[in-house]
Amino acid sequence: MDGPLPRRASQQSGYTDNESLFSESEDPNRIVTRSPENRFKLGYLAVMGLVINRMIGTGIFQTPARVVQGTGSTGATLMFWFAGVIYAFSGVHVYIEYGLNVPRRTIGTTERGVPRSGGDLNYLKYVYQKPAYRPDTLLFIASLFGISFIILGNMAGNAISFGMRILEASNTEVTNGAVRGIAIAASVVACFIHTFSRKGGILLSSLFAVIKICMMLFIIVTAICYGTGTFPDLPDSTIDRDETLSQNLSPSHAFSESSSSANGYAQAFLAIIFAFGGFEQPNYVLGEISRPHRTYPIAMAASVSIVGVLYMAVNVSYMVVVPKQMQIDGASVAESFFRLTYGALAQDDNTGARIFSAFLAISSLGNIIVMTYTAARVKQEIAKEGLLPWPKFFGQNKDLSFGRLLRWAQRTRIINRPFGSILRLRWLAPELHSERTPVGALVLHLLTCAILLFATYGETPQNAYLLLTGIAAYVVNACFGSLLAAGILYLRFSKARDWRHKATNIHPWLSVAAATIYLVGNLFPVITSWVKPDKSLSLSSGAIDSSGILSADDRETSGNPLSWFLVPTVGWAVLGFAALWWLGAAFVVRRIERHTHTEFTIEREFDFDEDPPGSGAYVQVHETVYLSWKAREILRDMTMHGDAGVTGMVPDSFGGYPGMGGGGFVGGGMNGMNGMKSMNVNANANANDYYGRYP
Repeated sequence: MDGPLPRRASQQSGYTDNESLFSESEDPNRIVTRSPENRFKLGYLAVMGLVINRMIGTGIFQTPARVVQGTGSTGATLMFWFAGVIYAFSGVHVYIEYGLNVPRRTIGTTERGVPRSGGDLNYLKYVYQKPAYRPDTLLFIASLFGISFIILGNMAGNAISFGMRILEASNTEVTNGAVRGIAIAASVVACFIHTFSRKGGILLSSLFAVIKICMMLFIIVTAICYGTGTFPDLPDSTIDRDETLSQNLSPSHAFSESSSSANGYAQAFLAIIFAFGGFEQPNYVLGEISRPHRTYPIAMAASVSIVGVLYMAVNVSYMVVVPKQMQIDGASVAESFFRLTYGALAQDDNTGARIFSAFLAISSLGNIIVMTYTAARVKQEIAKEGLLPWPKFFGQNKDLSFGRLLRWAQRTRIINRPFGSILRLRWLAPELHSERTPVGALVLHLLTCAILLFATYGETPQNAYLLLTGIAAYVVNACFGSLLAAGILYLRFSKARDWRHKATNIHPWLSVAAATIYLVGNLFPVITSWVKPDKSLSLSSGAIDSSGILSADDRETSGNPLSWFLVPTVGWAVLGFAALWWLGAAFVVRRIERHTHTEFTIEREFDFDEDPPGSGAYVQVHETVYLSWKAREILRDMTMHGDAGVTGMVPDSFGGYPGMGGGGFVGGGMNGMNGMKSMNVNANANANDYYGRYP
């Protein structure tokens, strides 16, 4: 249900954090969120850091072997990687088109796009508005994406990878218990960082982005040094460096012996698609970006360009060092690369493999940091849809920051006396470190991660990593990516949606072309994952990793193979569970409404500002969401006379317009029910009994 006309933030006076805190304690069904202050918002470098840190993961180290196995030639392999760059830019265009134009808000008399956090959730809701329990309330697509993302959109897979690789890099035995313990510890630390210091978490993400760029450059420089003869040959090595260079990169040999298997090419491109995933991260936190209409598209395009160039250069570097047959034989190309270079310098301590594992550990930890920050914001928006119990806890921001600790320390004599001079340093001013963070959403993020870590305890760490990352990529990236791309095409060709006059900042032909490429790229793995891979392409693990390939050591320790169909099967099971969740939510709401003669409503109130001032580009700076149960008589009166016609009728127990008391969908209680009774409205207070039954 739509709230009142959105207002500019400047029209509000006297709204302070203290009032917000007071209202939080008074109305448990009112969720208030504000965008960060301008000094805390993300600039160009921070946004680029999110994209680069997320995109450069384990894929660039493990995928190349899978690609060359599928294509059979180094020339086709490089062409496929270039196709991956085109796919990534198509996806970037799709997300920019959505991000700058959805959701639509009426400001004054003009409807315009206002960027906000939440990413895919906002865009899917805008395109697929039916089925829904009631218009704008309990949308099916919101449940389908929301519940799936809550289950899969976490750091469990990367946490397991970090645990494995950090043990391998330190020459320590890899055991299931040790890996899970490190994974839990890494997850807790990541959530703690983003709870305690939002700014610190963002800086850490940017630092990892710089480190990953340096890692890519390190590989490129190493290949150049290898080509000039800096590294010695391995003992008893029969590799001819000039022949390797000729066989892999010369036009006359690069396309020889190309594969004739369609399934091989399918698996190769599938691996590349997942290696390029992660560019959508800024859309998850779009409401926290400074001047998003300019900063966001420029930073997105620049960061994906950097990653695309680095990926192509790194793959050429692999071709310079690793012979084609060694790549096809199944060993990880990156591991072979380090063994042939740095392994030749120190042959007794497994230096090459340890460097390889260290690079993978850094990549995994960086992904944990960035995913914790962005995914928590999405889960916060999901909580506002009324689909979860305790929506206020999961949807509200809280101040548990370092700045709050500093304020407490300055007020505490026993601390202030010995450390007063330090606490008075300008850098330790509490206002510089006081930020609200989605504490409840971070708790939910950590909880689902821990559940997945323990649920897969019966599998070896490698198999658990393959399963978790594969399912997440299949559902979140491929399935919902297909829906987003199809949504752009629907908006473009639907006259009723009038998208041409809404998305005036996007060229129509470029929009259609990008959406088509992105749709084909995402449908490809959705469909081909049900095709049994050729035996020549199957790994001993039997699983198709989102990264693409297991290393030689992994194949020895991965345990019993996973069935090739397990990833898509579990993926569709998660989607089915999300659909059943929506049916259950609709059933519970309907039952409560019948017994209490109320209707469940979701109302939103917004405030906007021009960013920058005078630009005509608006950003959302404040949102209040009311999850309430309203008496049907009041709703009819509001429909006939407008909100003002019933304002005087609403007693204080409703909490004031437009909250009007009532409970949130689940766990919210029935505040204001006494007020309904005083108005002789037949609203049965026993509705409370139903809340506890909702999952």
